[in-house]
Amino acid sequence: MNLTNVDGKSEKGERLPWLDGLRGWGAIFVLLFHVFCEGFPLTPESGSLLPRLLPFSGLYAVLVFFVVSGISLSYGYFRTRKVEVLIAAAGARYLRLAIPIFVVAVAVHLVMIAGLQSSSAEKIPPFSNALNFQSTTENVFRFSFLDVFVNYDPKRTYAGPMWTMSIELIGSFILFSVLLIASRSAYYLPIILIVALAMMLSTNEVHRFYSLFLFGAGIAALIQKGYLNCISPWMFAALLTSGTLAPMLLPPGYDVWNIAATIALTLGCIGIKPVNRFLSCDLSIFLGKISFPLYLVHGPVLVLVGEPLVRHLGQTVEARFAVDIGICVLSLLAALPMMSVNNLAMRISRVFGQSAVYGYNCTRTRLALRRN
Repeated sequence: MNLTNVDGKSEKGERLPWLDGLRGWGAIFVLLFHVFCEGFPLTPESGSLLPRLLPFSGLYAVLVFFVVSGISLSYGYFRTRKVEVLIAAAGARYLRLAIPIFVVAVAVHLVMIAGLQSSSAEKIPPFSNALNFQSTTENVFRFSFLDVFVNYDPKRTYAGPMWTMSIELIGSFILFSVLLIASRSAYYLPIILIVALAMMLSTNEVHRFYSLFLFGAGIAALIQKGYLNCISPWMFAALLTSGTLAPMLLPPGYDVWNIAATIALTLGCIGIKPVNRFLSCDLSIFLGKISFPLYLVHGPVLVLVGEPLVRHLGQTVEARFAVDIGICVLSLLAALPMMSVNNLAMRISRVFGQSAVYGYNCTRTRLALRRN
């Protein structure tokens, strides 16, 4: 089996196109989970049953995000084996996340100080305590550039889904550190996978999250080396099947089995050609481009728009279904203007990444001159 798309190159040899699809559909699955399961279930029974289906499993979507981050942050390094690639990625990572978070926090802050949200007493569960704090300009800056990464408080967040941002940032730097150390050895791939396995088996839930970044790096190395082309299509089918059925078969949680199922699901999506092609199509790539904005904005949309709509209009199952669909559409529409912010964040963060590379090269030059 020749996995042409698994080779990962676009026509210009620059991207793994199916990564966009994994990100994009993962963001859609998170949105469906928060709307139809956690936020505004049609019935109590549907709210508990739908998360057992993969498209409504926010748990697996979030875990896949971490694997995808591991792949995307390490693949360029494995292709070039240049340490400058890692330094550029490390220098860019913080602002890449912080700038869009800041813009969303500012928008929510303006709504809050304008008094446009319902009071906590009016809101229906589980949104009674959402945005129930005094927002100030200082809070916005502190939350966006510090607290969201190192001191996240769900009672003082501008968007509930942002709890993953600290994992994204810290997990990324754990990945960069392991890659720098392991790359000095000819056995870097086994080293990365052993560290990932050790973290996966940890009793600490956060360590298991971090393991997914390293497993993603392991997948990127396997792709670069062409090893995935040696795997039988039947094996990929078994991995995809087990990953797809895992939400039905496993208790929800971030344990070892769910981590393993996430890795199996990711590998299955990569290795099954029709799935790979679907994840690489124009729609999937577009969803990938809008995925981070959608992830950031859909929480505030649920609280500020969705909750009042459901409270006033969603009295029957049919009406609530219509409102839930409307909330999904509104979330997608709200994410569109954030795409320009996201693109700006990428451009700014790349400048910082290149500055970090420049500083690294200058330091190397000075040290070399001193030795001579």
